[in-house]
Amino acid sequence: MFKNFTRSLITVVITCCSLTGCNVFNSLRMMQINDNVEPVMTAEGRISLESKYEGEKPYIYATVNGEKLLFLLDTGARFLILMDTPNVKKLNLPRGFDLALSGWGEDGNSQAYQTDIARIDLGGVYFDDMKAALIPVSQTHYYLREDEAIYDGVIGHDMMRHFTWEFDASKNAIYLSQQPYSPSPDATRLQMSSLFNKISVDGSLTFNDSVTVNEPFVIDTGSRHYVKLSTAYITSNEIEMSSARVRAADFGLSGKVEHDRVTLPSLSLGDIEIDNVKVNLIPSDDEDDWWVLGNALMNQFKTVIDYNNDAFYLEPQAPFVTDYNLLGLELRKIRSGDFVVRYVFPNLPASEANIEVGDIVTHIDGVTATSVSLSEYNDITSIKGEHRICILRDNACFDIAGKEIPGYSSVQ
Repeated sequence: MFKNFTRSLITVVITCCSLTGCNVFNSLRMMQINDNVEPVMTAEGRISLESKYEGEKPYIYATVNGEKLLFLLDTGARFLILMDTPNVKKLNLPRGFDLALSGWGEDGNSQAYQTDIARIDLGGVYFDDMKAALIPVSQTHYYLREDEAIYDGVIGHDMMRHFTWEFDASKNAIYLSQQPYSPSPDATRLQMSSLFNKISVDGSLTFNDSVTVNEPFVIDTGSRHYVKLSTAYITSNEIEMSSARVRAADFGLSGKVEHDRVTLPSLSLGDIEIDNVKVNLIPSDDEDDWWVLGNALMNQFKTVIDYNNDAFYLEPQAPFVTDYNLLGLELRKIRSGDFVVRYVFPNLPASEANIEVGDIVTHIDGVTATSVSLSEYNDITSIKGEHRICILRDNACFDIAGKEIPGYSSVQ
């Protein structure tokens, strides 16, 4: 029912825009522009994709018009996206109609637009005559510097909806098939819903001894976090939380979003209960925004998304572990393999060192930054004790002691 409603609504909006000359809603047009494009299978059964996980996020390699590119697999993205990386620029893709989405066109020459792709091949399956959005991301506030763009695009709902996807971060593996998933006996199956090209499952989040809320949570493989939640829900319902709050930041195409991070008592997904779940409270005026499950949570399991059967599976693999950034230093990879400092958490140990946003980190605990993955760095920051961070500016090094944060990383 929701799928038919969504398609009808989009059709009405597009029709109205075509009559009025409006192109703001071209982004809604993109949500159904590839509806008639079907995958062509060149391999049988379950396909092992060339994949990697970086900073909790899942990536695969695919060729676009013969050029090998790296794509983020993002269930939160509604359609195929390319970015203005050097590899994409080589393709000289045509410019179609403009897209105005969430600030993408607000920074002068950062206007996103539709483009045409002759073929995108994932290895074992390909799509012909796809439409994609091309975003000059390097010209937006999403990146601090142009060489932060280390992947080339995003594969979203319009391609992912055709398949069953298996994500196994413990084995650095991603599989694709067109067959229903056969779960192991210890797998938890959740019914999956789809609305406006996003998928969700029901869950129960406990805020305190007297407040537990049942809500649908959006499944977002493009998020590196555990759980995201709107501040509007907390405020409107006057919910009290005992957790300490840590000020942090996340980055979208329109810039930095500072927010609080807390630890809540539990999250239940079917038969699975996760105690002391880490939650990002994102500023918003809408209570329904940001009920999101991210990869830091899903990667603790073997996660399966079976689009054709509206099924979501979580298979336990090991005890659930939560990473906390005890140093207070948010880093991102750049193409050289070094890290750039994106944010220094106030009131955490790194704020007392002479490290600034934009500094290039060259060594971590005596190891060259080029030899440390973002995932490994995130693990390091959760380890108590002293860590040595060296930066390019003045060839300076700093000893920063990671300490437990009572009521947040250490819960009574």
